[in-house]
Amino acid sequence: MRRRTFVVFGPPSAAVDGGAPGKPAAGGGRLPNVTVVDQEGRSYRFYDDLIRGRVVTLNFFFTSCGETCPLVTQNLAQLQDLLGPRCGRDVSMYSLTLQPEVDTPEVLRGYAEMYGVRPGWRFLTGAGDDVELLRRRLGFASADPELDVIKDEHTGLLRYGNDALDRWAGCPALSRPEWIVKGVTTRVAAG
Repeated sequence: MRRRTFVVFGPPSAAVDGGAPGKPAAGGGRLPNVTVVDQEGRSYRFYDDLIRGRVVTLNFFFTSCGETCPLVTQNLAQLQDLLGPRCGRDVSMYSLTLQPEVDTPEVLRGYAEMYGVRPGWRFLTGAGDDVELLRRRLGFASADPELDVIKDEHTGLLRYGNDALDRWAGCPALSRPEWIVKGVTTRVAAG
């Protein structure tokens, strides 16, 4: 029997980033408000436009990833199916690339189309330094510097949270989609 692993932890926040705008989080950290671009070429301020007041899922991936990312994307496509009309309305899904220099909006659009992604799930890219800041602040960095440089080490986690309630949790991105839906809708979305 496969065991469910869900970890509830505090809001994404790490070392101070020089005063970048964003929401103050527990411990004085901030969620970066950097510019990101989705698969349709639309620009957003990460915190203000995509996170503020919402229930969200967040994961990192890259389109040239060999094994992990395709499996995670398939799993998250099932999650989107299970969320149904709540996806984009009650829960917003975001996948951020680890290779912004390669994963342009056009490449992301092709990747999203390959997996049948529908509205409510955005694939995001941005300037390299901004994506790295997001990776670190959202808790996808490894404390081990040797592991931290391996991109595939950052693709197996799904974070989800309710910004309005400041509730955040995470689980393996390959957890059963039914369990993820339950975690997102009961652990962080419930008031």
